[in-house]
Order: sequence, then C-alpha cells, then structure tokens
Amino acid sequence: MIEVKIVSRGGQGGVTTARILAKAAMEEGLYSQAIPQFGAERRGAKVYSYLRIDEKPIRRHTKVEKPKIVAYFDEKLVEEDYAEIKILNGFAEGFCCLNANKIAEELGLVSSGWYLISSPMSGAIAKVLGISLSSLKYAVMSEFSSKVNENVLAAKRGYEVVKC
Repeated sequence: MIEVKIVSRGGQGGVTTARILAKAAMEEGLYSQAIPQFGAERRGAKVYSYLRIDEKPIRRHTKVEKPKIVAYFDEKLVEEDYAEIKILNGFAEGFCCLNANKIAEELGLVSSGWYLISSPMSGAIAKVLGISLSSLKYAVMSEFSSKVNENVLAAKRGYEVVKC
C-alpha cells in the first residue's frame, strides 16, 4: 500500500488533489481512498488530506501516520517528517520540486488572489506515483465543471516539469 499525506492551505486545493489522485488510481485498476482532515478551517488555514492506493481492497480508514510520500503546497508548511519522497511547490534540496503557482497563474487558475494549484500538484504527485497521464487527465476532467481545459493542461504541466 502506498500512503500519501498532502499538506496545503484552505483554498489551495489539497482536498481536491486527493480526490483527483484517488480517481486516477481507480482508472488504473487500483483501489484508492481520499481522506480529508479538517474542522472549522478557513481559507489559508493548514489542511491535511490523505491518499491510499493499493492493488487490493483497503480496509484501513484512519489518517495516514507514516506516509511514503508527503506533498507540500507551500514552502512555509514544511514539517519534520520521515517520508521517503517529498514533493514541494517551491524549490529546496531533498524535494521533488515544481512551481505550481506559476503554472496556475499562466493558465488563469487564480481566485481572489489565491493560486488554485490542485491540478499542477496532482500532476506532480501522479508522476511520482507512476500514474499514467491519461488516467490523470480522466480524473481531472471528471472533477472540474469549469476551466476544464486549463486544469487538464495544468495537470499535464505539473506531470512534465516536476524534478526529483
């Protein structure tokens, strides 16, 4: 089983990213679950989302305690962790990196001054997970009802530009 922890701010799309990746994994014939963890958070507050992917049914339904992969949507959210693979919207040594904010800005995925980075981050995480680009595109298309083409392109760019 592969377990992923996503650390984002409310409004950046961390919960959406977990849903997109769970759908993409199911499209690959795998079992998956997306688990958001939040309470009365508001835009800008720290939000955790979890993703599990496996070849067999997943019986565990708790938060992920020891993820193999951690994705940080903001450099300021980086925490002490022991994940094998760390993905960062930004640039730092020891991380798989991309500039998801720039991708979102270039494609007009901005709302009230906030970069909507669920699609480029989904692309980066999918690449690290070994999920195909076609399954990712399917999942992104099924998640969004507006700016679908922009989100598909953002996911594709995130998939292509992430550097480990």
